[in-house]
Amino acid sequence: MTIITLFKAGRLLLTAFIPVLLLSACAQTSVVDSWKTDKPVTNKPEKVAVIAVLPEALMRKAVEIDVAKVLHDKGTPAVPASNIPGMSGGIRGEIDPDVATEILRSAGVDGVVVMFYSGGANSEGYVRSDYWAQFVGSGMSYGWGRPYFTNVYTVRQGPGWADYRMSALVESSFYDLETEQPVWRIVTETKDTEHADAADDIARKIASEMRSAGLN
Repeated sequence: MTIITLFKAGRLLLTAFIPVLLLSACAQTSVVDSWKTDKPVTNKPEKVAVIAVLPEALMRKAVEIDVAKVLHDKGTPAVPASNIPGMSGGIRGEIDPDVATEILRSAGVDGVVVMFYSGGANSEGYVRSDYWAQFVGSGMSYGWGRPYFTNVYTVRQGPGWADYRMSALVESSFYDLETEQPVWRIVTETKDTEHADAADDIARKIASEMRSAGLN
């Protein structure tokens, strides 16, 4: 399989939000879209790798450590993918699922949680806000190495002055590496990211999905 571009051009324009989104603290995160398999879940993972698709290695590792810790505390045996030989460094918007799958399997990983930044918006500030992003739904894609929920926001024009705050959308998915099939996917929206510990809050949403799917 060829290397897959994960972030479309519109998303690349919003990557400046990522540092604030994932490393800031009082999360205001909600699930705005979700999907679950209708097939029986029979494989409980013994080792889950957390992959945060971010371009900067240290930031990626920090997010993966935070998310893996929450999952571990909630009953899922999770590890940061950055700590697995061959999986370290920044993922600059690209990943080869075939190569990554073999590396992960060699490390004893049988499940993967992969997180993608899906977009964001500025709203409600002491500046004029004529344009804003609205969540409008999702398209479809396939394979664990790329986002599933695509085109999750659209730009709208709005009048007036408003409080300036940043929000961001993150897609998180769980894949069973034995079957190479997705089990669940969610899109979360974190508001007021300047004051939100989004990584911790998203991790708790992920832990809830793992529990409801019978995976821990």
